[in-house]
Formats: sequence, structure tokens, C-alpha cells
Amino acid sequence: MVQELNKPETEQELYKILDDLYSTSKEEYEKGRRPRCKGLLEVISSELVIISAIHRLKSNRGSQTPGSDSRRIRDAILHMNQRDIINLIQTSLYDYKAQPVRRVMIPKPGKKEKRPLGIPTIIDRVIQECVRMVIQPILEAQFFAHSYGSRPMRDAGMVLTRLQTLCNSTRYCWVVEGDISKFFDNVNHTILIKRLYGMGIRDRRVLMIIKEMLKAGVMGETFRNELGTPQGGIISPLLANVYLDALDHFVSREWEKKKTRYKYSKQEHRLRALRKTKLRPAFFVRYMDDWVLFTNSKENAQVWKERISEFLHDKLKLELSGEKTLITNVMKRPIKFLGFDFKRVTNDGKKYITRTKPNEKLLRRKLRDIKHLLKAIRKAPNEVLLLAAINRVNSKIRGLINYFQAATWVHIIFRKYAERLKYSAYKALKRRTNGKVRWVNATRVSNLIGLHTEYASQNIPAIEHKGLWIGITNLRFCKWEFSPPKNQKETPHSPEGREIYAKRTGKKPLKLRVDELFGEKVAHSTLLKVIENPHTIYNFEYMMNRAYAFNRDKGKCRFCGDAIIDAVQTHHINPHLPIELINRVNNLASVHYICHQLIHGKLEAVIVTNKMSKNIKKFRDKLGLISG
Repeated sequence: MVQELNKPETEQELYKILDDLYSTSKEEYEKGRRPRCKGLLEVISSELVIISAIHRLKSNRGSQTPGSDSRRIRDAILHMNQRDIINLIQTSLYDYKAQPVRRVMIPKPGKKEKRPLGIPTIIDRVIQECVRMVIQPILEAQFFAHSYGSRPMRDAGMVLTRLQTLCNSTRYCWVVEGDISKFFDNVNHTILIKRLYGMGIRDRRVLMIIKEMLKAGVMGETFRNELGTPQGGIISPLLANVYLDALDHFVSREWEKKKTRYKYSKQEHRLRALRKTKLRPAFFVRYMDDWVLFTNSKENAQVWKERISEFLHDKLKLELSGEKTLITNVMKRPIKFLGFDFKRVTNDGKKYITRTKPNEKLLRRKLRDIKHLLKAIRKAPNEVLLLAAINRVNSKIRGLINYFQAATWVHIIFRKYAERLKYSAYKALKRRTNGKVRWVNATRVSNLIGLHTEYASQNIPAIEHKGLWIGITNLRFCKWEFSPPKNQKETPHSPEGREIYAKRTGKKPLKLRVDELFGEKVAHSTLLKVIENPHTIYNFEYMMNRAYAFNRDKGKCRFCGDAIIDAVQTHHINPHLPIELINRVNNLASVHYICHQLIHGKLEAVIVTNKMSKNIKKFRDKLGLISG
């Protein structure tokens, strides 16, 4: 079935198209066919997709990292005219030539060698995000169920739960720990493009754009890249999963997805029948280029290791690292996966259970990073930088807790290091404040409200700032949190999947940007201002952030408090700020047209409530006007 697409006119239409791409692709895949999607470039190049891509890029910290042209998102896009930027990206998509990436070497954890990151230009990143947004639903519908890395609504906790389920339900204890040698450097472009075509990306123009992305050179090193995909590109993780999806299905179709003569109503009945055959069991779990395979004997583990090595070499032009790919009995020795140690142990010498704990070598390395941040506390030249340094330390500690809380022994391992870190934090604050640090009850600190309610008996180091206690949290404030297994219906590409995610996480679904509420009249008047003065404050950032401000204001006028049901006006609270600050969301207010006129003194209110009177004074004071 060939799926043709129309250019979306509203944001609702865009998300309907993306949902339809997912549902159609999944339906075709489950029938044993591959989807065939054409007309993708028309959607990718639509104004709505481009604006959505810039929104996503803007919210990413990496948007402040310059590419080979030394430009960041603020000067490359946000301070430019919206129409000019959209025209530039649309033109680039129909005649795409990728700019060289800027290579940055970052240290590999626990190793002397460094990992190369290729940083594309901001415009190339926007184009990559446009392509990723549209092709991801097609590909996600076909990916292996137990591939977890760089996929939406999946995390490391789900991986641990899958490993525990496999170990407990099958009692298989032989594991192949896989390591693909220099995977990102050895991705074959021809094989990848063929895989994309086979998975339903039938718009050859889009395939050529992706090929051009892959072949982008490296600034100062090479003009064209004939092998590999640069780590650091927005689309690279998705392409990596496309490439290794072939490995996922090679293994799974030999056991988990093996076709049988009879159809079974339950998976366990089908697997029971397979165990009576001479097939070699294999349960596969992958996280990007790291993977593990569970089987029932050392002999079968060795056979699977050799088969996978041959498949990678013959079909994907990759090599399995003989040195790092291990065969492990988890009854005797733990496997190391995603920073966790995983082992099967006896519980009181009777029943076998799985035990997971943070890998201590990795944990010690992360704690050294935190101790370096404590030095910034000691050297902070003023209170603002001191509070910022405290926040960074707390963020790192909470980050460790949030990541490792899926391990059953997280509290036991963290307890070993918590006291030393606590006193290091105390000493850092003591030195910086000349002894004005106190041990304060964990529930009394103002910067960690809600995180310490269960630790009322514990004290943490804190300093006083403007009558508030500002503390550094404790590594001990953690406990094991069960991570539910991945619900395969949970996906960002269907209403049901988004609802499941919202229930699991408690996070509300993102609101639509309501751009259409600003109306053609407002858009036309804004465009006239831009034409008359190209250096006006009504730039791309203003056009984007006014929708965020409207959602923040819950669709109500900041002046009178009534709902805005017609064209929205957006008021600059302080119009005297510099260009890099004037269009931030916190400086924008959604208002009615008449209310906007009242603020600027162009109309006089006939009936003025107390609230309106206060708001007139507040808004006019910011404008530098004298309120009457």
C-alpha cells in the first residue's frame, strides 16, 4: 500500500499525519508487509514542521553549541525574520548540501581514548530534526520490541526489568555480553539507505537528503565522509537503530518471533513448544550498540556469539569485538550493562532472585565529577554563583539517584559513599562562608522542597540566604523504585500511547502551540512591521514564544483576566530590554486588543475594576508611562 501525504495546514493536521504514518506502518508490518510512504518531503518542508523542529531544537541545551560556522541558535535563527528562515530551510531541503561538522573530542568514561562528536551547523540541525520528526513514526512502528536506546518513552529501568523477567521466567543463566567495535565509525551508507527504503521510506528525495547528511565532511579534516555516521547529529541515533534493527530481527526470528506450524494463543505456550525442538534459545535485548543475549547453555552462547559475529560481518560490514564480547554465567559472575551489575543469587539459600546494583567503578567516577563541582562552591566569588554551584551539585546527586533507583541494591551501594560526600559538601560550604554553615533538618531547606519528606530525621549541610536555608542533598536519600515493564502500546505516535504514558509518568501531554489563534490580521500587521524595519523586535523568537506565553497564561488576558477567544495580542512587558532578552517568555503577556490599547494609553477605560487599575499601573510603570 502506497501512502501519499498532503502538506499540513494546522498543527492538529500535522500530528494527525504523524499518527497515521505510525498506525498504517504498524498495520502493514503486522500483516507481514512493509509500508511504502511517498510524498514525505512535502510534509518535511512544511512551515509547521520547520517551526516545530526549531521549537524542539530551542528547548535542547545543545542548541547553544556552535557548529562549524560558529553560530548558535539565537543568532542563526531566533534573531532573524521568521519568513526568511522558513524560506531558507525550504530552499535548502529541495537542494540540500550539508555543511561540514565541527569535530569535538570528548573523553570516554574510564578510558584514555576519546570519542569524536560531530556538531552540525544550526541550520543543518533544524533540517535533521525536520526529517527525523516525519520518518520516526514509520520506523518506530517496525522496530524490535526490546530495543531501548534512544527511543521515545523508554529508559534504562525498563531494560533492567526485562532482564529480571527473562532471568526469573526462563531460568537461563548464560549471557552473551555484546560489544560492536567502533560502530558509529563503520556504518555503511549504502546498506543504511537500502534499509530505510526497505522499511518504507520510499521518497527518494528524502533518502538523498539523508545520504547527504551522512556524507557531510569534517571541518579542517575531510571534505566528504564515505563511512560512518557522526555522533552528535540529531538524526544519528534514529539511523543507528535502523541499521541495527537488522540484527534485532535476525536473532528474534530464530526464537522469540520464530514462525510455528500452529498458532498459539499465548506466547508461553509457543515457547514451550519451541523448547521441544533442536533450536537454540535466544532472548535478545539491545540498547543502541550495546546488547545482551540470554540462552540456556555455554555451548549455545558460544554458537550465538559466532552467528552474530558472522551476521554483522557479512550483512552489516561490522565487527564484533572479540576482546570485549564476553560469555558469562550470571549465577557466578555479574554482567555489566548500562552502568548496572546484574547477577542471579540465592535468597537465604533457598530461592533464586536477581540482584541489580550500580556499577561501583562507574559510580566512583561520577562522584569524582561531583567533588570537582564542590571546588566551584569553595571558589564562588559571589552569592549568585555560589547558589548556582549548589544547584549544580544537587542536580548531579539527584541525577545519580534518579538513574540508579531502578537497581535493587541502590540504597546499599549509595550508603557506602554518602557519608564521605556529605562531609565533603559540608567542608566546601564551611570554607566558602567562613564557618557560617549549619546542619539543618532535611525537611527545612527551601531549595529541595518535596524531595526530603521521608527523611525528617536526617540533617544536611546548609547555608542561610535571605532568611531561607539552602542545602546540599544526601546521596543516601534514595530507595529502590520498581520500573514497570515496557508497555508496547505506549508510544508518542498514537492517542492511546500518549494516554498510557501520561498515566505512567503523571506528566500532562504537551499543549498545541495554538499559533492559529493569533489570527491573520495580527500576522499581517506583524509582517508589515518587519518589512518596514528588518531590525524590529518582532523576530522569529517573538513569533515562537508568544504561543508559549499564551499557554502559560492559560488562554486568559494578563490585564483583565478574561478568556481570549479571538485574535491574541502579545504585549512586551519591558520593551527596553536588549534584543536577546526582550522576547523571552517571561517578558511576554497575552492580552486582548482593547486591553493592549489601554496599557499603551491609546484608550481610556470606561469601567475600571480594582484589578485593572493595579494592572494599568504595573504595566505602564514597566513601559515608562505615567498611569492616570
